[in-house]
Amino acid sequence: MTTALRVGIVGAGLIAGVHARAYATVPGVSIVGVADPRETKAQALASTVGARAFDGLEAVLDAGVDVISVCTPPDTHAELAVAAIKSGAHVLCEKPLAGTLEDARRIVAAAHTTQAVVCVGHVSRFEPDHQRAKELVDEGRLGRLAMLCHSMTTSLPGWSEGGWLTDPRRSGGPLLDLAVHSFDYLSWVNGSAPTRVYAIGADSPAGPATYALATLAYANGAMGQIEVSWAHPAERGFKVAVELAGTLGRLAWDYDSINGGAMYSRQTGRTLLDPLGERGFAREVTAFVHAVRAGGPSPVPVEAAFQSTRTALAAQHSLDTGEPVDLTTWEVA
Repeated sequence: MTTALRVGIVGAGLIAGVHARAYATVPGVSIVGVADPRETKAQALASTVGARAFDGLEAVLDAGVDVISVCTPPDTHAELAVAAIKSGAHVLCEKPLAGTLEDARRIVAAAHTTQAVVCVGHVSRFEPDHQRAKELVDEGRLGRLAMLCHSMTTSLPGWSEGGWLTDPRRSGGPLLDLAVHSFDYLSWVNGSAPTRVYAIGADSPAGPATYALATLAYANGAMGQIEVSWAHPAERGFKVAVELAGTLGRLAWDYDSINGGAMYSRQTGRTLLDPLGERGFAREVTAFVHAVRAGGPSPVPVEAAFQSTRTALAAQHSLDTGEPVDLTTWEVA
């Protein structure tokens, strides 16, 4: 594909702006439209990238686009992503894949009917430190993984239009909205699917179950632990902490000292990891555009995103019922 890729962005909120800025870093890409029923929002974002504003997906598709980025709340993903896929467009859909398993299955089924690339925005896979850790694991530097820990903690998000993010009926709460990154990353870096999840939560002034811990068992024998919070003080900012431990070494880093990630090896001791340049969203969009031009494969297939969504929903079910969930058999009641 030698001509410029024509991109339409659906949604004009915070994450849509992130996508727009990421596409702007990729040569040979032109953002032609931003679609949002909130006219002033669509116009404001469109004006920053030299695009036109539209009132919805159908209008931006009619403008002639090759790619659609779905940057809207999870409860709208299925309707928008399926329609975009059926139009023949390549689709980058924000995480989680959907708010329910039924909707997630609809997107997976639609993706199986097209030759277009359908990718899901699990950006943790593209963060330089997370990506480097995956490379080290695949090289065997840590040996056989035994314990994987991933923590994402912040204050209650206040930026979503109409407060949809803090409405668990729309966002799924922190386990689906935020910890889905952790569920996805640990399965990806481990190369093995979880077979069991158990979650507990605590209420806070930010709301019910705004702090949660989940433990996981994986098919390859590894264990996982995930911490997620919307209950931390705003002054603390957004923190990510990761630890991967194997039979030959341990890898640990956090976003309070992003350039100070370190690998601990039984053979070589402590080695600092170099900072690796641009951040995740630009790398995610670059990988997606490359896949579109190459005819695939998707950098984050819908099947993987479905499993991450399913694990997050199962964790919420465990938190609600107080019982562990067997992921080899579990279905939503």
